Amino acid sequence: MLKKIYKSLGVRQLRDRIQGDTPYALNTLPWHRQEVVQLGRSGFVASGSHNLISLRPLEVAVEEENPVTVKEASTGVFVLENAQLRVQVENGCITSLYDRREKREVIAEGGKANQFVIFDDKPLYWQAWDVEVYHLDTRKELSSGATTIAEDGPYRVSVVTETKISELSSIRTTISLLAAVGDEPSSVEVTADVDWHETMKFLKVEFPVDVRATEASYETQFGVVRRPTHYNTSWDMAKFEVCCHKFADLSEHAYGVSILNDSKYGFATVGHLMRLSLLRSPKAPDAHADMGSHTIRWSVFPHAGALGPATVRKAFELNNPLQVVMAKERYKSPVHLTGDAALVLDTVKRGEDDEDVSTSETLPRRKGRSVVLRIYDSLGGRARGAVETAWDIKRVCKTNLLEDELEEVKFQDGRFEIELRPFEVATYRLQL
Repeated sequence: MLKKIYKSLGVRQLRDRIQGDTPYALNTLPWHRQEVVQLGRSGFVASGSHNLISLRPLEVAVEEENPVTVKEASTGVFVLENAQLRVQVENGCITSLYDRREKREVIAEGGKANQFVIFDDKPLYWQAWDVEVYHLDTRKELSSGATTIAEDGPYRVSVVTETKISELSSIRTTISLLAAVGDEPSSVEVTADVDWHETMKFLKVEFPVDVRATEASYETQFGVVRRPTHYNTSWDMAKFEVCCHKFADLSEHAYGVSILNDSKYGFATVGHLMRLSLLRSPKAPDAHADMGSHTIRWSVFPHAGALGPATVRKAFELNNPLQVVMAKERYKSPVHLTGDAALVLDTVKRGEDDEDVSTSETLPRRKGRSVVLRIYDSLGGRARGAVETAWDIKRVCKTNLLEDELEEVKFQDGRFEIELRPFEVATYRLQL
């Protein structure tokens, strides 16, 4: 599938470079991105709005001679710093995360973020499905070895720590910080390589943050759910573990912290303690579930203001990193979404019942060709925007999720206006 996408965009992998090719960053998200891309020791800024983003030398985008640094401040204590964040790491834990722009400490006093903890995991009935609240009483902190510098490049620095879980299991954790580019907000990135061979244990990582709120927000497909951060009632206590996709957020009125992740879907927030669930080890119905090697990525993203589009976009970007490819010229997407930053263009696809692609033997086929766009409001408010396209469009219709037409939409001068209700998922058919 990736080869077909590359062919349609006219791009090649780095190893397939031919004469006249130029390196570009492949952006699969529908908004402007400006971030660091590193090729060997060279740093570049990828900057642009649509699929193929131009790369330019990083030096022109940063004012400081050393845009990101790492140093051993004292024995075993390392400080990673860029123009926006200062991170202090000791034995694999983040003991301080200072937001330089907002002049605010993110980690609660005396707290240790990125602290691995392990629990006994013995549910009453279904081992692989149930999690019982009493497992929280068996919490045990994992002690890590000494931290060392793994990377001290001009545009990216990182430290690495080994953590022994048991005689059978271990974790290698890399904490990284990239150079800050312009006004793009920075985050602390963590990669954990876990060798996991436990029995009925539950591995999590904790982040005690200096934020107070009665509810936390958890991203799910096409929206956000909010759950209490206290156990005031039995109903509240029953929400001790929450389903979560790309991010969880705890925000006050003017400040918050988001924990972004690329592959784990259980989260919990109690008071100011945020906790991401990483691995379980049930023995029924599959005795080998989760056993083996895992690479898990997450990111700590402090932000000014309440939960907003910055968190949504950073979470998407963590899950869809830029890929450096070779091409003779830039490719510009024929579809562009403008307007409220909370709007997300999630899907661009062919119409399911178009006569040239339909595989149904019972449903009627539609003459001609169409493209379907699916757009949603990600934050729960009224959102307005417009879709601009370079395609030759005959008509535009709003449809339901089954792509049955609901109403025709005014299309003029290559664009049409949209207005979505809170968390609305809207589907549009563009008839070519």
